[in-house]
Amino acid sequence: MNAVSAEKFDWKKVLQTPVSQLMRGKVTGPQEPLELLDTSAFSDRLVEALRAVTDPLSGRLRVKSVRRLVQSCSSLLREGCAESQLIEQLSEPASIATLIRATRNTDWIFNAPLPARLWPVVERIVVNPRIKWWSARRMLRRVCQNLRWQLDAGHALDEIILQCGDGVALSGLAYETEAVGELLDYPLPESLMSVVLDVVQRSRLWPDEKREVALELCTHFADGLEKGESEAVLLESFGSPQTAAKLIRRARLRNRPLAWRARRRTWQGLGILLFFILVPWLILAVRFLAAEPTIKFDVLQEYDRQSRTIPRQERAWPLYLQGLEYLKENREFETYRELDLTKGTASAHWSEAKAFLKQHPRELDFFLKAAQQPELGFIYRPLTNDLGKFRELNRPYEDNTADRQQTNLSIGLPHLQDLSYYVAPFLRGASFLTAEQGDSEKCFQLFLARLAVAEHISQVIACPVTYMVLNAKTTLIAQDLERLVKEEPEFFTDDQLTTLFRKLKMMQEKSLDPGQVEWLFISDFLQKAYTDDGKGNGRFTANGFRILCDLANYSEQKQDLLKSLFLVDSHSQNRSILSSQDPQYKILAAPVVAMIADRKTMRDKFHELFQLLWSEQSTGGSAQNQAESRYLEAYQSLRDSAPDRIRYLPVLLLMPDKASNLVFLQQVNHAVQQDIALTLIAAELYRREQGQLPETLEDLVPGYFAAVPVDPGTGKPLRYQVRDGQPVVEAESLLVEEPK
Repeated sequence: MNAVSAEKFDWKKVLQTPVSQLMRGKVTGPQEPLELLDTSAFSDRLVEALRAVTDPLSGRLRVKSVRRLVQSCSSLLREGCAESQLIEQLSEPASIATLIRATRNTDWIFNAPLPARLWPVVERIVVNPRIKWWSARRMLRRVCQNLRWQLDAGHALDEIILQCGDGVALSGLAYETEAVGELLDYPLPESLMSVVLDVVQRSRLWPDEKREVALELCTHFADGLEKGESEAVLLESFGSPQTAAKLIRRARLRNRPLAWRARRRTWQGLGILLFFILVPWLILAVRFLAAEPTIKFDVLQEYDRQSRTIPRQERAWPLYLQGLEYLKENREFETYRELDLTKGTASAHWSEAKAFLKQHPRELDFFLKAAQQPELGFIYRPLTNDLGKFRELNRPYEDNTADRQQTNLSIGLPHLQDLSYYVAPFLRGASFLTAEQGDSEKCFQLFLARLAVAEHISQVIACPVTYMVLNAKTTLIAQDLERLVKEEPEFFTDDQLTTLFRKLKMMQEKSLDPGQVEWLFISDFLQKAYTDDGKGNGRFTANGFRILCDLANYSEQKQDLLKSLFLVDSHSQNRSILSSQDPQYKILAAPVVAMIADRKTMRDKFHELFQLLWSEQSTGGSAQNQAESRYLEAYQSLRDSAPDRIRYLPVLLLMPDKASNLVFLQQVNHAVQQDIALTLIAAELYRREQGQLPETLEDLVPGYFAAVPVDPGTGKPLRYQVRDGQPVVEAESLLVEEPK
């Protein structure tokens, strides 16, 4: 059978005919639910009555209702019930169908001892579109029971129908008060009953209290009607239902038990407290989550722009790369790097170092050629044409991508590390080797190369790390030159020694610009942590918190500071401190941000502490004075103040704390050691020129120094004297330990 034939009427009837009928040779088509059941014992009138009730129904409810009604009728007929009585009970099919639809049940039709004329009344009371079927079924049972009591009490059927009226307000009151019989005792008009319903609903009381209020109001209106007052007069004298409901509710609440009122006041207080906490928190959370930093400049892009202006033939970095390629692949360099060469050729492990140096002349040539170039020329984000054939050698140094720098404050300096870790130690050992071999010219060139490497280090991005590495390397060069001059006074010619003295003095005077360092760190942090309103101000952002968490990982003290603000256990081993998924972060981030200072205020505080910090490093101080430095006092003052600890949280996390005092002292010691070395070299030059050592440091002014060298730790002149024909220079603030 194809699809076209199936569309014909006859075929459709065959397809929709039950199998039982087809086996009898009948084509009936689809059958109604009543036709599927055995109704042979029913008269046509009863079947039509059942059909009138079930036809308005649909779906499974219709099938279920038909089956149950047929079963009930069959049982009642077998028990001797008259068929006319069943038909009478089904004489209001529309109301019965509506009640079945509302209650999903049919048992009440024959079980409820009510006349069929009351089914419309029951429908008006029970059926309510806002009520679920289980509530409607319970209400139906209660209404049928109360109406039965009314009939048993002698009330006429017509009287009950008249009392119920339209039943709209009565239905609402029945559900609100769970009382029907009491309400039927008050034959009030629909207008008055609607007012009672309105007041009861607005009162929002317990069901028992609603019942009492409803009965009181019904009694009030019923008494008025008995006295002859009209509906309009009663409604006007009653006033506003809203006002009446408010007064009734207030009076009823005062009469409730003390324990309940105490609980209510407690919950009200908690609700108010929650409101005043939650609403501001939501406002702060929205502001916090909506805040995005505005990135206006890229620090590394500016450095790359300057490096690209350097001619390629004047860039030292490609030559350094070639030497590093061979040196970094040699595992023996690690052993060489750990050797203590503090005493130069007199060091205990000098023979091992010398053997290693002699095996790598190729690397030395590359480093010497690189040192002859005036500029380092390192490019953080190189293009293919920036490095040409050296691009693959440069790959390990290209970790500062533009995407990473958009939201990250840290900047990788792998080239600074390699210049300090590989190139500088290798050239230092080579200078010792040439000195041992007596080749003064090559040793002179190697010292110039070491100074050139220090110069290239100073060209790395301006930051405290670069400053510390530069000072450390310059100090080593000065001490090595001092030792060589002391051990072999005539090793260098006058011109060579004078050249080295002047270049070393230039490197000592060369310092990073504090304003440049401040601009790099403060401006870059502020643009990545704050919004920008275009007027130099803005508010803190979620990315700023992420940066602070990353920075705090490098210090246990600062980890504890950040954890304390977010109620995280200070003994927790979680290195990430916080993440956006932590409950503490979700709850406390927005309030904490609201207390952090705005962008302009934060910039001023950074500037203030940076000035104190750079003043501290330039003037120095003894260990005792250092502990009482103005910078540390200002820093500790912020940390000790609870409001300022949150307000200036970025300052406390980014700026050095007490744990970094040793770093300050090391910078002072570097300056002192360089001054001592320069003074001794100047004394040797003076001896060569005058034939004798200077008697005082004033003899070296102005030929070698613009003023008498001063100990930056104490502010006093260095101590100078001649012992056993040798010049001796001392400084009070100098640490005993010498850098390696």
